[in-house]
Amino acid sequence: MNRKLVKELANELKRGRSSLVSDGAKREIAPETVEERGSEIEESAQVDRITQLTNCLEERDHKKLQAIEVALDLVAEGQYGMCQVCGDEIGAERLRVLPATTLCIGCATKREQESKNFQGENTSAGVPRVALDVSDDS
Repeated sequence: MNRKLVKELANELKRGRSSLVSDGAKREIAPETVEERGSEIEESAQVDRITQLTNCLEERDHKKLQAIEVALDLVAEGQYGMCQVCGDEIGAERLRVLPATTLCIGCATKREQESKNFQGENTSAGVPRVALDVSDDS
């Protein structure tokens, strides 16, 4: 893979990591941000909604940060841009759009299809799955 492109994408990954870390440090939702309401039940429900949203965002940011760290490790090992499933080179355009990806388009498509099939079989949980382009066994 082109060294200039790898360096450019590694810098983008580092900027993304810095942004996630600084955003996480700034994020703090205190009970004082909840508007005063006449009903204690409404206030409690609003706090619960804010807490659920914050937890969801924090989890998503944590997963993004993990994906970035994996990609930066691959840069350091000289393996960045190689699919972690089949070993083929990941296309430059795909890396520009998803610099933290570890899968080529073929393997990502296959994983997404498998995830959709699994979701169809496992609908009793009632919780939507978020498919990331990162291996679960990291």
